[in-house]
Amino acid sequence: MSFERPFEGIKVVDLSQGIAGPYCGMLLAQHGADVIKVEPLHGDWARVLGTATSNHTEFSFIGSLGKRSLAIDLKSAEARPIIDALVADADVFMEGFRPGVIDRLGFGPERMMALNPGLIYTSTSGFGQTGPMRNKPAMDPVLQAFTGFMMDNKGEDGIPHRANTIINDMTTALYGFQAIAPALYAKRDDGRGRFIDISLMRGAANLSAIRLMSASQGPLDRMPRTAPSGIFRTGEGWLQLVILQDKDFLKLCDLLNLDDLGRDESLLGNENRLAQVEMLLDRVETVLLTKPAAYWRDLFTEAGLQNEMLQDFQEFLNHPQVAETELFSWLSVDGLDSPWPIPNPPGIQKIEAGTPTGSSPVTGQHTDEVLAELGYDTGAIASLHERDVVTTWTAAA
Repeated sequence: MSFERPFEGIKVVDLSQGIAGPYCGMLLAQHGADVIKVEPLHGDWARVLGTATSNHTEFSFIGSLGKRSLAIDLKSAEARPIIDALVADADVFMEGFRPGVIDRLGFGPERMMALNPGLIYTSTSGFGQTGPMRNKPAMDPVLQAFTGFMMDNKGEDGIPHRANTIINDMTTALYGFQAIAPALYAKRDDGRGRFIDISLMRGAANLSAIRLMSASQGPLDRMPRTAPSGIFRTGEGWLQLVILQDKDFLKLCDLLNLDDLGRDESLLGNENRLAQVEMLLDRVETVLLTKPAAYWRDLFTEAGLQNEMLQDFQEFLNHPQVAETELFSWLSVDGLDSPWPIPNPPGIQKIEAGTPTGSSPVTGQHTDEVLAELGYDTGAIASLHERDVVTTWTAAA
């Protein structure tokens, strides 16, 4: 164990698929845990979620980073002793099936935690393990719809919109990691495991906590909480501007030559400005339309006002601030002309290409290795392959 690899020596058996569970497991691996990804013979369904190359998509590559892959038919009779042997000395077990499926496969929490009383058993689902919707399949867009996010994310056309970023999957992964980490810490004292119910619904609710709190008190408005703040058109491009205090407002008026607004005492105090927000937004945007966003960004930044130009992902990836802070590691994948940018999660060392934490396995890449560690000899392993109990992906000729 070290500060750089605090979970070194921790063993994780990860049966989750998609991105919420797998990304949570990836974070455990990046912190030093030995994460064994147990996936079907045809691979985690994330491996075909999009355009696949060399047995990977963006989803499966980042979700499997730093793990070892064992591909096995969980419905086969030989699967149970293999999974049992893996779990016997594991610290964490992760699964992401719909409630009840894992029990039918024979690896439910009651049996697994009886086999290993110190096991931290985590189940990731759409709506949780109980309730009338427990069996309903749900990916990120379904939860964006169900939890109110889409209705709150209406465009200027009044139509609800889905966020392309899989916010609920990623949020659930982070909340899953924050639940597992303290459970591992607590386990050091008494050695006992626990069951953790992780759901996209719970993750989505926590993500929208402040908006939900406001909604509980009455209808929501979509106007800024401070004025004149928002996204503004400029002579070229768009600019986000945040005005918090009177001093910010007065400085903005000075920079934009809006002297009449700066002298108007009825505009002092955020509540007073919000009462006249439409007028303020119109006046500010009229001036901003006279010059490009880059001009206003530099002027406002020099003056200490919170602002930034709107960028697309490519502009963000190529920004000098991003390069200077080594925000991304660029990892090559067979079949791609250029490497994939992998964001380095906070609190860990930079992910380096070619290292265990900087490599993402193909389906079953470590099948033979994991079986050998469980005591299977070469003949037994070969037999399991021949009978399609396990497999290792190979590129088509």
